[in-house]
Amino acid sequence: MSALITPDEISDALGIHRPTPEQAAVIAGPTEPTLVLAGAGAGKTETMAARVVWLVANGYARPGEILGLTFTRKAAQQLSRRIRRRLDALAASPLCRGDGADPAIADAIRTEDPQISTYHAFAGTLLSSYGLLVPVEPDSRLLTQTSAFQLAYDVVSRWESPLTTSSGAAKVTRDVLALAGQLSDHLVTTDDLRSHPDLVTTLIATLPPGPRQKDAPTAWLLRTAEVQGHRDELADLVDAVAARMRAESALDHASQMALAATVARDHPQVGEAERRAVRVVLLDEYQDTGHSQRVLLASLFGGAADPVPAVTAVGDPMQSIYGWRGASASNLDRFREDFPLADGSGSHLRELTTSWRNPPQVLALANQITEPLRGRPGSIPVPELRARPGAEPADLM
Repeated sequence: MSALITPDEISDALGIHRPTPEQAAVIAGPTEPTLVLAGAGAGKTETMAARVVWLVANGYARPGEILGLTFTRKAAQQLSRRIRRRLDALAASPLCRGDGADPAIADAIRTEDPQISTYHAFAGTLLSSYGLLVPVEPDSRLLTQTSAFQLAYDVVSRWESPLTTSSGAAKVTRDVLALAGQLSDHLVTTDDLRSHPDLVTTLIATLPPGPRQKDAPTAWLLRTAEVQGHRDELADLVDAVAARMRAESALDHASQMALAATVARDHPQVGEAERRAVRVVLLDEYQDTGHSQRVLLASLFGGAADPVPAVTAVGDPMQSIYGWRGASASNLDRFREDFPLADGSGSHLRELTTSWRNPPQVLALANQITEPLRGRPGSIPVPELRARPGAEPADLM
């Protein structure tokens, strides 16, 4: 193979700023699983787009063999547009049109697009291709949050068995959907829920009181026991809502992701097919993935698969915002085990620590506040953020 085109050479040919040494280490990093810790404002979108261009320019992958996943449609559109602009500029540059250039690269850029989407849209695409393995109808419609509530509310309103709670149908519906979402996010079934003894309720009733606690459990503990005791009948309603969705060929977002993860986990041929089609995978905001998303991605592209795909996950545990729906920043810690190298060792680790968005005083304060979290035992150490060269000072008062 001819000498690799460097990130600086690509930037010069495209007429854009050269990357920092940290960015260049990510852009031209090994075509193997890599975890990138990227702080706030560290230019991760720019770096991800530049990595795609570098991989295409050096013949590691065609645009159609690249998969990029993020959380929102807006973020997916922004990343897709930036990659498309850079690839078009690459195709028109001397790197693709000059002497010794490979014309196949420019042809591929003109005829193929990377697949950039949200995690949930990717799960839907996977189910449309392999859903019958679960089974779920490939043409199942995805319910909006409002539509899912209306469907569940109708089931709850028609429920004939007496409920121990005095809450109205709307409150019960919210509880049912919340429990269904938690079960889906953690790939736990209602049978699993029923098969475990209610340890929390037993502990609340039998443990001696703690310091300064009255003989009777606190109101909060009593409420917790009540919720635990209410779960059996909620589980029955969760099953009824799920049956109604199946009858109407409908899915909500949580069940869609759980079913996609189940397909990938239980059917290795699905991962084999996806790895034949995709050579490069970019995973954005990985700290906000939940358990079902982790299982989905690791089953498809992890586990030292042969060949090992070039999976690059970018994340920052200091920016995790989806914990309320089951996301876990600890997935960053697990990434290096879920996506090992071919020899079984942990994935590569890179860092983006230069913040292009904030002045030095703001970063100093942020580093001080997050210091207890950045060095948690058992977690990947998170580096301090540095200001960009020439950053103007700021007054925090």
